[in-house]
Amino acid sequence: MTKTFSLACFAVAVLAFAVSDLVNGGYDPLTETVSRYVNLPHGWLVTVGLLAVAAGSAAVAVRTAGSGRGGWLLHLWAGCVLVAAVFPADPPGNWSRPSLSDGVHGVAAWVGFLALAIAIVRLTTAWRREPAWASKAPVPTVLARASAVAFVLFAVAFVDRAALTHTAPLGLAERIVIALDLAWLALAAASVKPSPPAAGTTVRATARTTARTTARTTEGDVR
Repeated sequence: MTKTFSLACFAVAVLAFAVSDLVNGGYDPLTETVSRYVNLPHGWLVTVGLLAVAAGSAAVAVRTAGSGRGGWLLHLWAGCVLVAAVFPADPPGNWSRPSLSDGVHGVAAWVGFLALAIAIVRLTTAWRREPAWASKAPVPTVLARASAVAFVLFAVAFVDRAALTHTAPLGLAERIVIALDLAWLALAAASVKPSPPAAGTTVRATARTTARTTARTTEGDVR
């Protein structure tokens, strides 16, 4: 169920972001980031897309439970996307005096993107040795490397747009990062098997079951 749920969420997110770019003609998608479109008449599409990404990513994080820091970074990414959806960005042009909502949105976005970039590299490196990824090994590796490079270029574009020439195609850079990240997350959702419960959890569950069975047997004997 988590696999189907994740893939459905990512499909909704891609559709919402694509339709947002099509129906909102007020901004240039090469220049403005996805989150700025929340201020246009059909801005609810951005919120829907972000919530879908958060939900799908959380489901992938659940499937990767037990994967160490990489799994926890996926949880952090999902939480940051949720925060970014709840706190919308300002309209374009408010770089010098952002609102509190925009500030929270921006911090959550950058923390989330960084957490996901690290998680993708760590998990891909670990999963390449897993049987489920054996036939797909080149694809996640290429996606992981491309995503890391795209994230760096996105950061450079942000710095240029905010403080240097102000001409970098920030919107395009962000959309490339989002596309690569969602592609990797979808592959992870489709390929990674849910982690088994921890040994301690299994032992406790077995002990409780045995105790209940013993109690019922004893009660029957007494009767």
